[in-house]
Amino acid sequence: MTRRLRVITNSEMTVRRRCPREHRLSYELGYRAIEETEALRFGTMWHVGLELWWQGAGLPKAIDVAAAGAVDEYEAAKLRVLLRGYHARWESERLGFRVVAVESEFRAPLRNPRTGAVSRTFALGGKMDVLFESSFMEHKTTSQEIGLGSNYWRRLTLDPQISTYYAGAKALGHEVTSCLYDVIRKPGLRPAQVPLVDADGVKIVLSLAGERVRTKDDKKWRETGDTAQGYVLQTRPEMPGEYEERLTEEVAAHPDRYYQRGEVVRLEHEEKEAQFDAWQLARSIRESELSGAHPRNPDACLRYGRVCSYFDVCCSTASLDDASRFQRVDNVHQELSAANEAAE
Repeated sequence: MTRRLRVITNSEMTVRRRCPREHRLSYELGYRAIEETEALRFGTMWHVGLELWWQGAGLPKAIDVAAAGAVDEYEAAKLRVLLRGYHARWESERLGFRVVAVESEFRAPLRNPRTGAVSRTFALGGKMDVLFESSFMEHKTTSQEIGLGSNYWRRLTLDPQISTYYAGAKALGHEVTSCLYDVIRKPGLRPAQVPLVDADGVKIVLSLAGERVRTKDDKKWRETGDTAQGYVLQTRPEMPGEYEERLTEEVAAHPDRYYQRGEVVRLEHEEKEAQFDAWQLARSIRESELSGAHPRNPDACLRYGRVCSYFDVCCSTASLDDASRFQRVDNVHQELSAANEAAE
């Protein structure tokens, strides 16, 4: 009789490490917040664009499909600029890669690092961004500094996802020797306010009475605001096209600030450490399921300036049954197209 194994992904393990209660609500019960954060949405669209780019669909197609999912024209502009910059930065190198698969799902055994025994409860699962003959590539977006040697890159020596994907590549029949970590930094530039000007190109400053203000010597029109005196520089929102042009200039001037790649390898002892981490984490998940104990972690309620989606639920001021805030999903591993099971 074939036994069905429960798939556990890097995303799930990340949530479990962060907070057992969040893991319970998100992965065991399957509740997800309806409001999608900007970071998650942008990262998803970026992956869609790069998937098409690596498949050879062409830059225009990648841009059109990725930007179609933007929440507004400003986000679409950011995607267009970054995809054009990515193409300019890496197109010549892409031609040197032999792509085996793009967005390839895998199932790999979860092994006890001490005995080598395979788990009869869990299997590792995931999706590889780009698989080559002897290596693979992982795409990431971040708001952090990504210069080589920064803390962002130092942390990758401990990153469990890379180790999981080494196992995933082997499960797909490829003995990979390295991971190419492909990182894009999201620009911090936001749509700005553009000063209004008159027919002569002079900025317009008005008083609280709505009258145009002149300089102290009365020789010309004032062009700067002054809150104390009630002088307000008149502005308008920056148009999407203007924002896109400004972003293009910024990215073109500082490509290393926004695009970086680095090779990440895993030595044998590092893979063993990663196996131990994954094995113990899976055991803790199973123990919580059996005991019904899912402790909260108040230290994780606020992260990256955002409150956890389940904060109000844990504080008993909101309910998971509130359909305006939460929905229940059938497949808790939404990054995977297959069902949340794998045959042994």
